[in-house]
Order: sequence, then C-alpha cells, then structure tokens
Amino acid sequence: MPTQTQEIAAKLRSTVTRLTRQLRKQNVSSDFSNAELLTMSLLEQHGKMLSTELADMERVSKQAISQIINRLFDAKCVARFPSEEDKRKVFIGLTKLGEKHIVASRKIKEEWLVKTMEKIFSSEEINLIQAFLPLLSRLVEHNGARV
Repeated sequence: MPTQTQEIAAKLRSTVTRLTRQLRKQNVSSDFSNAELLTMSLLEQHGKMLSTELADMERVSKQAISQIINRLFDAKCVARFPSEEDKRKVFIGLTKLGEKHIVASRKIKEEWLVKTMEKIFSSEEINLIQAFLPLLSRLVEHNGARV
C-alpha cells in the first residue's frame, strides 16, 4: 500500500508533466522544436557550453545535439567559439537573435499561464500557489543522489 508521500509524489509528477506539455503546446507558431528551444534556454542560463555538456544536460546523444546545434547555427541563433586553451574544443553560445527567440517563447507561455490562472483560480488560490513556489523550487534545485 503506497504511503501518503508516494501518492502525493505520483500526483505531483503527473501534474507537472501535464502542465509542461500544456506550456509546450503554446509554442505552436514557433519555428523551433522543443529540443531546440531547450538548447537555447540552457545556453541562456549557463552561457557558452561544449556540445557534450549540452548533450548530457538534455540527455540526448552527441549526434542528436549536433543536429540541433547545426539547425540553430543555420538559423543564426547560436554561434561557435573555439577554445583558446584547447583548439580541439568548440563552445556553443547563444546569439542576440537566439535570445530574442527565447524571450518571445517565454512570453507566449507566460501570457497563456496568466490568462488561464486568472480565469480558473481565485485570488486566494493564486496566493496558495505563490506560497507553494518556494517549496517546489527547493525540490527542483535538490540534486541529491537517488534514494
């Protein structure tokens, strides 16, 4: 018989997954796939990275990340920067155009979220969500080993 924490964890995982899917659907007008948007978002957050680092963070193969990077490079959303210490290494960085696409994508998703929240939640419920956010952030930022 599952514990209360197990039941809550299952419901939380399911809800977060469904919310993520809903947010991804808001980008239907985007010229970029979710994987391409994720790659640009990671570069925005972490700065210049090696393709192997991006592949590890996205949990995709080196071949898959190479295809994503090539498409973003062709779209002028990322640039390549050879390492000054090791000429064999090439860092990938976000361009100004890539930043604009990320900001636009984020704005579309946030506008949908605002409209939806204001439509279906009372101000008290929105305050409950706000109170819960620090706990959810702590969960996201926890990088502990598997139990």
